Amino acid sequence: MPQGPILIFDKSSLESLNLDEAVLLDNFYISNITPLFFVECLADLEKSIRSRSTPEQIVGSLADRTPEAQSCANVHHIRILMGELSRQFDLKRVSFRPMLDYGKPIQLRDKKGIMFQRSQEQEALDRWSDREFLDVERQIAKNWRAGLAKIDLDAMVKTVMAELGHWKKPKTLEEAKQITDTIIDNMDPEWLLRFGMQLLGVPEAIDWVIKDWIHRRRPPLREHVPYFIFMLSINIFFCLVLPTELLRNVKPSHQVDLAYLYYLPFCTVFTSKDRFHAQVVPLFLDPFQTFVHGDDLKADLKRLDGRYSALSATELQQGLMGFAAYPPDETDFLVTQLWDKYLPGWREKISYMEPGNPEYQKKTLDMVNSFDEGAPGVHPHDEHDVDKLDYVTMKRMVLPKKGKWLRFSREVIDEILKDKK
Repeated sequence: MPQGPILIFDKSSLESLNLDEAVLLDNFYISNITPLFFVECLADLEKSIRSRSTPEQIVGSLADRTPEAQSCANVHHIRILMGELSRQFDLKRVSFRPMLDYGKPIQLRDKKGIMFQRSQEQEALDRWSDREFLDVERQIAKNWRAGLAKIDLDAMVKTVMAELGHWKKPKTLEEAKQITDTIIDNMDPEWLLRFGMQLLGVPEAIDWVIKDWIHRRRPPLREHVPYFIFMLSINIFFCLVLPTELLRNVKPSHQVDLAYLYYLPFCTVFTSKDRFHAQVVPLFLDPFQTFVHGDDLKADLKRLDGRYSALSATELQQGLMGFAAYPPDETDFLVTQLWDKYLPGWREKISYMEPGNPEYQKKTLDMVNSFDEGAPGVHPHDEHDVDKLDYVTMKRMVLPKKGKWLRFSREVIDEILKDKK
């Protein structure tokens, strides 16, 4: 079955896709959906939109295009930060992978795994696709827009820079990142811990984090709390850049764009059409990671749509699992280049896998369903190291047909529908 690079997108990239292109995105990428994406969607409920569509229709259409077959909802960045500060999370062990919640350890015979339930955010997307919005979600949207209106970026910069002292005014974004690293590496580490936890909104952790750091013989902060340093660097960078003209037309909403960067360690590919992201994200990516402009992603998915739409009716009946289990062999496709980089073994096309065979597709679905908490013979286990598990299962509500694409073969879909009767 398709897998793919782990992708984080913002609203600007997804809303540029039509439904058929979005289904192909879901087919070839594992989408890590950040809490900020859900907040951005909700914010649209309170917007005055200059179109014939209602805000509910706009958000519902976006929910339709949001990946659900190969997607997961990342844990909020503050929970991750608190997990690191309390020594319950090690960034070095999970880099470039989503941070998930709602996981249950399950074992079937000698195979141990973990099953991730559908998150509340994913369930909300299902409702939004049906144009159903709870009162609490509408209130969140109102509060979010009210909160953005109160943000005073100038005051934030003055407060932060008063603490950091006088530093050279950067002439380029690259220089701003270099100055940021210099600040991080040259300030007194204990002071930096205290300052950073205040700035990041977790002052309640200061005393016990400092005590733990001293108890561990004051290790370098980049090694001791790398995620804390990553988040702090983003905020210091932003405050260095705001007084300059390096970022144009900065608005309070850029606080949202900035917060997307907190999730960069949990993907291999980040995509956006936003100018702010195009300028800033590459500065904070690891060399292993890739930034893809939303226009380039759209163009590649459009090409894929044209390629597969030209298949014969017989081939199309095999479903995406049959004719698009892997990206095209040609390396002029962006998706192929990314699979070559992040899943280099895919070209071996493992011999026992027969994605075009309806019987193979049915057996695959049956195997996945057997690893369910309610299946016969399944019981819990106490292994929590994902790298030592035999499998990871994610519960999904997946439409067998979405847009014009069948996800499975017609034969398998008919079999599924028959089983549900």
